Amino acid sequence: MDRDQKRNEVAELKGTFTAAKSAVVLEFKGLKVDKDTTFRKNIRESKGQYRVSKNTLLRLAVKETAFESLTPHFKGATAVATTENDVVSLAKAVNNFLKDNPAASFKGAILDGQLVSISEFQTIAELPSREVLISKLLYLMQYPISGLAVALDQIRKQKEGAA
Repeated sequence: MDRDQKRNEVAELKGTFTAAKSAVVLEFKGLKVDKDTTFRKNIRESKGQYRVSKNTLLRLAVKETAFESLTPHFKGATAVATTENDVVSLAKAVNNFLKDNPAASFKGAILDGQLVSISEFQTIAELPSREVLISKLLYLMQYPISGLAVALDQIRKQKEGAA
């Protein structure tokens, strides 16, 4: 890789980190191509990005971004998954990959601006999806209204029966 290619790579990575809400740093050793391809597909489906790059380029790219605290994790075989959108979807995709592939391991993550440990990361990954949470919230918001409608209907029926 010549100097111009390195500059372009750093600029591209910097753009990715600047736009991202969250990033997860992974280590992989001996990962098979088909497993990596499946993982990349799952990351794309969660509307995220997955990059493998040289550690020195990653260190340069995260300077002066919200992800600068991940710098100590850029050692060994490093990959970074980022997202601008749904943090939970990215966490689920990464967590499922880690469960199925012992060759990969969690190094560190910043989710919505917060540095998280592996246990916090796994907790977030086990949350229901955004759509499920929204539907539960809507149900809870509608329940009192529907309960009131049922109660009013029963009162009406009682008054009609008494009359």
